[in-house]
Order: sequence, then C-alpha cells, then structure tokens
Amino acid sequence: MLGAQVVRFSIFICAFAMLFSSVTYAQERCQLSSRATNTSVSLSKEVASNIKLKNGINHLELSCNLKQGGVFSFTRPALKDFSWQQNSAYKTPLKTNQMAILMDPGVFTAQLMITTSAAYTPRFTWSDTQPFVEKIQRYNLIFGIFYGLCATLIFYALIIGHGIKDPLFKLYGIYIFCIASFIFFQEGQPYLFTQQHYSAYVSHFYTLSIGLTIVSATWFMSAILELPKYFPKISNTLKVAALCVLTLCLQKIALDLPLITNITSAVTGYLSLFIVITIFILSAIQTKYGVNEASLVFIALASVCISMIFRVLLTDYSPFIQRYGFVIAFTIESLLLAIAVGRRIQRLSYAKKQAERHANFDHLCHIYNRRGWSLKANDLLAEHKQRGGVLCFLYIDLDRFKAINDTYGHDVGDKVLCKVAESLSQHMRSEDAVGRLGGDEFVAMALFNSNEKINQRVNTLEQKLNQLTIEHQGHTISIYASVGQTSYTQPPDNLDTVLKAGDEAMYKQKLQRKAKQAEKIVVAAV
Repeated sequence: MLGAQVVRFSIFICAFAMLFSSVTYAQERCQLSSRATNTSVSLSKEVASNIKLKNGINHLELSCNLKQGGVFSFTRPALKDFSWQQNSAYKTPLKTNQMAILMDPGVFTAQLMITTSAAYTPRFTWSDTQPFVEKIQRYNLIFGIFYGLCATLIFYALIIGHGIKDPLFKLYGIYIFCIASFIFFQEGQPYLFTQQHYSAYVSHFYTLSIGLTIVSATWFMSAILELPKYFPKISNTLKVAALCVLTLCLQKIALDLPLITNITSAVTGYLSLFIVITIFILSAIQTKYGVNEASLVFIALASVCISMIFRVLLTDYSPFIQRYGFVIAFTIESLLLAIAVGRRIQRLSYAKKQAERHANFDHLCHIYNRRGWSLKANDLLAEHKQRGGVLCFLYIDLDRFKAINDTYGHDVGDKVLCKVAESLSQHMRSEDAVGRLGGDEFVAMALFNSNEKINQRVNTLEQKLNQLTIEHQGHTISIYASVGQTSYTQPPDNLDTVLKAGDEAMYKQKLQRKAKQAEKIVVAAV
C-alpha cells in the first residue's frame, strides 16, 4: 500500500516538473511587428524568419519575454542604417559580421528602425548567447580558411604567371582577388574592424566589388576558353556587357537614389546572369571541341549559374541560398579553376621543355647542337672551377668526309655523321657534354679526377672512331677522324678559349695523320 502511494507521488512530481518546464519554455518568446503593415510575426528560437523589408526606412517593434537573455541578429547585404531603442536608450550593436544586439533577460519591448538601400530578406533570428558566440566563431573560422585559400591561389597564380610569362595567370589572380573582396563585403566582414557609421562606405565597396568581379571573370573566362580566337565577336560583346555592369555599379554609387538604385540593381543582375549563362554555353561548346580546360570551366560555371538563377530570378525561394549560394559556388569554382590552371602550367612546362629540347639538340644526330652543347659545357666549366679536377676537351673532325658526300651522296654522309655521334655517346659518360658544332665537327667535354683516366678514355675513343664503317650498296665505307685534345688542371678563362685550343690541337693532329699517310705511300712506292 505504501509502495503504491510512493509510485503515485513520484508520477505526480514528474508530471508537475514537465508542466512547469513547458510553461517556462513557452514563456521564452519574441514577437516582431511592423508599424506600416500592422502585421505581427512570432519568432522561434534559432529559426530565421522570411520577413522581407522594403527599400527605405522600416519601423519595427520587437517584444520579448526571455529567461536568460539572448542575441537578436540579421544579415546586412542591403542595410544602410539601424537603431535599437529600448527604455528611451539606444543599444550599440555587437562587433560581428551580422547585425547583432545583446538582449536583456525578462520582458521588454524595443523599437527598431532599419534603413535599407534595396528590398531584401534580412533573416531575423534570436538565439541564446552561448550558441550564437559559438556559431560566429565557427563562421569566422570557415571564412578565414576561405580567405586563406584565396590568398594562396592568388600568390600561386601571380608567382607562376611571372615565371611562365603567361597573362592568363595574372587574370586568374585578379579574378580570385575580386571574388574574395565580393564575399568579404557581402558577408559584412569589414564590421569586425569598423564602426556602423562607415556602413555607407562598406556598401559602396560592396557594389564596386560586384562590378569588378564580373569584369575580371569575363576577361579570365574569355582567355582560358580561348574565346577571342574562336568567337571574337561574342567575346567582345561579353566584355562590353561586363563593362556596362561596372558602369552601372559606379552610377549606383555616385547617385545613390532609391529609384535609380532599384533599376540599376535589376539591370546589373540580369546583365550579370546573361554573361554567366553565355560563357557557360560557350564552355560547353568548347568542351565538345576539345579545348584545353574547357570541361573544368563548364563544371565550375554550372555551380555559379545555379546560384545566379536563385539570386536574380528565384529571389523568394530560399534565403539560405540567397545568402550562401555565391559563397559555395565560388568556392567550388575557385578550386576547379585552380585545377584548370595547374593543368595549364603542366602543359606549358612540357611545351617549354620540348621547345628547349628542339632548340638545344641536333635532330639528325640526336646529340647537343652548338647552343645546347655550349650551355652544358659552361656548366662543366663552373663545376671544374668549384671542385677542381682535370677538364678534358676533345675536338673531332672527320677526314675525307667531303669525298664521301661527293661520291655516295648526302644521305650516306648523314649516316656517317649519325654513326660518329652514336659512337661518341656510347664511349662518353652521361654527365659529359657531347655535341655537333656543325658539318663534320664534333666536340666532347668531360671532367675527371686524374690524367690517367683521361688518356685511357681518349685513346680508346680515337681507336674506336677510326674503326667505324658503314655499308652502302655492297661497299664498306671506312670512317676516319682527327681528334684534338686539350686538358686543364686550372680553370680556363672561358669557353671560347677552350674551343680555340681544341681546334688548334685537332689541326695539329690532322697534319700529323696526313704526314704519316704520305710517309706510308712513299715507303710503299720504294
């Protein structure tokens, strides 16, 4: 019996506690009323309202019954001025990117005067203080990462662009800077560092950032999609439209009249949408025709197009997309365009290496030409000067090469040159400089630790060169070469000095070979 009474008493206590807590929770409420329309909207905690403000001055009344106080906040995009009057006193907003006022606990009524430069949905919200602070901290961290990413991409593009000498990278860097500036002003980040009375200047910079973003985007997208090459008239039309957007933004800043502001905002929005959709369509066409990076631009612009449609056409569909659609779209676009720029860098680097290879190599013999050999030889001269050793230079000139050309033709002469180049490459090391100066003159430079290794390698090379033969139409053609050698234990003055000394040594060797051959002929005749 006693146990049953205890159970009934416990149930009563729990029911009373639940009823008390629900009454207490119900007491925490906020009501927002408009004087002009005599309408009233109940605001739920942590739920943004869809109340839309008209262009100009809006008088609102906020009535709250709060147990622990809280924060009343809303977004700033079209906000010009704001005041909060409570008990004949004005409250100062908190220093955050949003407009935020700290609300006192208890029952109170505040008079709000909000002046806007255009009709917009401010997303009025009230929340507890601690969750609001945590949300703002997360928000600032996320956007800090975003701005850090933008800064990294800007420096990346400008530094790489300076090295490659491609104007596209500068355009990309400027475009990312304009995007970051646009997001910075749209999200109210300047209010973390400035006072509310600078809101007019912040609004002007925000408007200017819109025009600059459209202009920089148009120039960059035209360049990366190669529109001036394939669609010159459309490219020029898009650039004119972008300049019109910038002009309208400047006009909006200069005149700052409600009627002109509304017209300018509408025209700017539709022109911007026209530019983005046109470039989006052209990127699809360029993707079909296989233009480099066009597919990545197409995907990037798809996200921007969607956000633009919601911002310009479906203005009442989703306040969240209205505010954060651009941020999300531009983040996706920036990353995809960074990949596109990276691919372009790889392609240009490969093309540069190929061009250097073509410029530095002899295409007949597949060894260095005069230019390439001079670069490699100068590197060896610098290494010899730095670490010492013995520098060996060989100047090779083919004997009776003109006779081979005249007798068998230039095709056979080319085969002889290739045979000599192949033999030189086989008997010299990969780190040595082997090249053809032109005609039948070859050169080789190597760095050794001692003269013994030089003499051994030079003797072997000269022997192998003079044993070379090629077959042509049943005839065996012997190849002969004179090899001039010079060695340096002390660094020579320059490469010209080395070439001159090697040339003289080669002619001396050639004369000695001719003298020996003449002597053999005389002996044979006797």
